[in-house]
Amino acid sequence: MTDPVKDLVPGQDDAAANRYPAGIPFIVGNEAAERFSFYGMRAILYVYLVGLFTKFLPEAQVDPAAVDAAKAHATEIVHMFIAGVYLFPLIGAVVSDRLLGKYKVIFWVSIIYFVGNAIMAGAGQMGAMGDFEGAEIAVFAGLGFIALGSGGIKPCVSANVGDQFTAKNGHLVTRIFQLFYFIINFGSFIATIIIPWVYALAGPAIAFGIPGVLMALATFVFWLGRKRFVHVPPSPGGKLGLLDAVATLFLLAPIFGLLIGFFGMRHSFEAAKDASFIGHFGVLILIVGAVFALGIFLSVTRQKAKPQAGFLTVLAWSFLNRSVRKPGQGFFDPAREKFGEEAGDGPPSVLRVVLVFSAVMFFWALFDQHASTWIEQASQMDLHMVVPATFGWAVLGAVAVLTIYGGTWVMLHVSNVRIPRAITLGIMGVLGAALVITGVIDLITGEQLRFEIGAAQMAALNPLMVMIIIPLLNVAVWGPLRRRGRDLKPLLKMAIGMFMAAVAFGIAALLQQVIEAKGPGEVHALWQFFQYLIMTTAEVLVSVTGLEFAYTQAPRAMKSTLMGFWLFFVAAGNMIVVAMAPLQADLDLSDFFLVFAGLMVAAAVVFSFLASMYKGKTYLQA
Repeated sequence: MTDPVKDLVPGQDDAAANRYPAGIPFIVGNEAAERFSFYGMRAILYVYLVGLFTKFLPEAQVDPAAVDAAKAHATEIVHMFIAGVYLFPLIGAVVSDRLLGKYKVIFWVSIIYFVGNAIMAGAGQMGAMGDFEGAEIAVFAGLGFIALGSGGIKPCVSANVGDQFTAKNGHLVTRIFQLFYFIINFGSFIATIIIPWVYALAGPAIAFGIPGVLMALATFVFWLGRKRFVHVPPSPGGKLGLLDAVATLFLLAPIFGLLIGFFGMRHSFEAAKDASFIGHFGVLILIVGAVFALGIFLSVTRQKAKPQAGFLTVLAWSFLNRSVRKPGQGFFDPAREKFGEEAGDGPPSVLRVVLVFSAVMFFWALFDQHASTWIEQASQMDLHMVVPATFGWAVLGAVAVLTIYGGTWVMLHVSNVRIPRAITLGIMGVLGAALVITGVIDLITGEQLRFEIGAAQMAALNPLMVMIIIPLLNVAVWGPLRRRGRDLKPLLKMAIGMFMAAVAFGIAALLQQVIEAKGPGEVHALWQFFQYLIMTTAEVLVSVTGLEFAYTQAPRAMKSTLMGFWLFFVAAGNMIVVAMAPLQADLDLSDFFLVFAGLMVAAAVVFSFLASMYKGKTYLQA
């Protein structure tokens, strides 16, 4: 009998080379619990915020204009939070790589993350007790802590996984990242099913509290593995690392200051209707400008202490030394002579990719609305389900068994314990037989089971479809095209995905028009299946392909920089929704969807043009 791992790695006879490092189970366990925590909290966030802003009164008892304003404000906050989740990794990456190391950053921001969950649970209790103003303040604080925690973890976890492997067992990295991606979507799917159900039964305090318990568990599991991890020290660390971290933090001040200031002061302006907005905004610009100038000073000081050929350094040096260019030389040619060919290639390579990727922010403006406006659409639909009674209970039991078994299998697998194939086949056989038998029983008796799902639970279609679509595309599309020598280029895949996102929102708009014509509760929620299917396929084409493309197109020293830009565009896409959310109070939801569909078509056309002009170079690790 052949060993599939050794077949992939000829000459690997050492059994230890085919075992996962000792720290991997703790990292995977931490990731599973953290993702459950994050997606569970996010699944109910929009619903809770709308309830909070309408004082948890039935919608029929609230002025329609106030309901529309509450929904628009909830959309703003949800997407402001998601933007923060994707902006804070810019800080976490620098602090981890330069000052503290990955383990310390993950551990300490996990505690911050847990504090945020605890505050959200408190906000849920305050809202239930009628302290709406206190609950709103607590929500902002809790979401701020969670965004900082989740964003701080995000850039460190994947890199921490890679740090555990050596050249001897490096062939297992691809497999562990596949399991990692599965765990993320597995946790998202289970949390999106369970937490809205808990919210409906037990209220927001318990529903927000359970993700907090999972985050505490994630932190504890990670702490247990502290002596089993390979700890890669930060570089340069010490005072120089502190200078790096502080300088970068100050250089990022305009992004955080202006975005948060715009969001906060715009609402102050709407409330006050006076000119104080302009004065306050001017003060904010002066403060942010001063902090940014200090960041530049600290960056220059750091370069004098120990020169480093980073993105900003090479870019600034090229600009300041334009006069040294020889006849016929390009803008970055002198930098190539000074810093080396690959370092000099860095900024132009990054800027070329960033120009192309700038249009992708509109994709994220659409995609992340499955956590806000698509939930709102589902809330206006018929959420009642009717299934064969005995078969329905059997399906529920099978899902529970497979959930427990799947999680157990993954954890044992990464712990180098293999479950015998006979056990897996036996469990599948028993479950399959149970489903067949119960199906036959229901055909004979005709009994039916009626129940209602939550609007937020429809979002579970996304992670479920991701787990199906990725292998399906590999088997049914990419594999056959590759064998025929017609493999699609990454940018073409992304362009197709962006047009598909526009189609998904077009379908959402048409569905919403039907809802508005027939009235609430008359169109079944399962009609959202089609927009989720198209949007999730678009996600796979844009997100997975884009990450791979960005990694290969940047020189080794610039890969983190380009990943930072990628995350920034995700945040920027959500800020587009924040800026446009007030339209939700003035437009029908169908028109709101059409606006974004139109924006996506325009962005996809621009992206396709930029992609057709792109000429890059592939850089892979030696």
